Amino acid sequence: MAKKLLEKAGLIHLPPAPARTPLPDGVVGSDADAAKAKTAPGSMLQFMTAQSAAVKEAEALRERLAGFEGALPTRRLDPATVRVSVWANRHDDSYQDAGFLALKADIAAAGGNVQPIKVRPVLAAGVAPTGGGLARTALVEGGVGRSNPPAALEQFEIVFGHRRHRACLELGLPVLALVENLAEQQLFVEMERENRSRKDLSAWEQGMMYARALDQGLYPSNRQLAQAIGRDLGDIGKALSLARLPLAVVQAFRSPLDLQYRWAKPLADAQQRDPEGLVARARALKSQVDKRTPKQIFEALADGAPVAARTTPADIGIRLAGRQVAVVSSDPSGHTVVRFAKALPQDQRRALADAVEQFLAGPGRAG
Repeated sequence: MAKKLLEKAGLIHLPPAPARTPLPDGVVGSDADAAKAKTAPGSMLQFMTAQSAAVKEAEALRERLAGFEGALPTRRLDPATVRVSVWANRHDDSYQDAGFLALKADIAAAGGNVQPIKVRPVLAAGVAPTGGGLARTALVEGGVGRSNPPAALEQFEIVFGHRRHRACLELGLPVLALVENLAEQQLFVEMERENRSRKDLSAWEQGMMYARALDQGLYPSNRQLAQAIGRDLGDIGKALSLARLPLAVVQAFRSPLDLQYRWAKPLADAQQRDPEGLVARARALKSQVDKRTPKQIFEALADGAPVAARTTPADIGIRLAGRQVAVVSSDPSGHTVVRFAKALPQDQRRALADAVEQFLAGPGRAG
């Protein structure tokens, strides 16, 4: 009986063993593993082992990304695609002073702005949005512009960093920027806070920004504006007072950036006391703007004294052998200045100082 069973077993031919599937990188297999895989628990163990490397890699990436949580990416934009917003608070004089020229030189030397500006994406004027979203970002990689269609929609609006953007625009360099979608009030608050923290805006520029926000209904009152930006209500009032001065008064100064917070109340009082007289004095002072300091112009406006009474003394020439060798004049502050036609050696400067000292001491101390 056993012999017959053995003969029948020899007639059975098993199919060839299937090829083994290669294991993922980093996973070590064995014949025992293959044997285990034939059972349900073995298959589960093999699957979990194969996934372990991927799980570890995902955890490592998650830890790296945690360090960037809440951060905004920086991008290099073509400055021509970036425009100022309606709340822009820079007067043109801000782009001509020594501070801006120094900033521009630093940006040129570095090949771009190191400290990023902040912008928000906007749609180009007259172009309807498509697909319910904003256009893709226009980037500049390595200083070379790369447009992502449609180019007509690739526009940005400055939140803060107007001078850095202007410098890059004039230099033809890409501008490094943070891009974030912001509502109108968010843009206003961030622009105001960033400029105030750097103490960069003049009192008049700040006032013009506040006046525009109130006049266009961004905030219904001075108090709500002050609460939104975290600023003292009195400071808001002073800045607004300067911004709402008659145009003739502002133009009496060499630049509106010369106006100072502490002048707000005296000028407002002068306007309330005699508005026509204030404007008349301002118009008369406009022709003398290069001969007076901002403080002198303020005093002439605020105290109501006739402008004609504040004439600058005429220059007095000093001549020797028919040739003018020096001139006595007054600087914009009213100080007497003596200018010589040529440089004096040290011994003559010392002798001149002694002579001035004797002159100021009077006859009683001469000799």
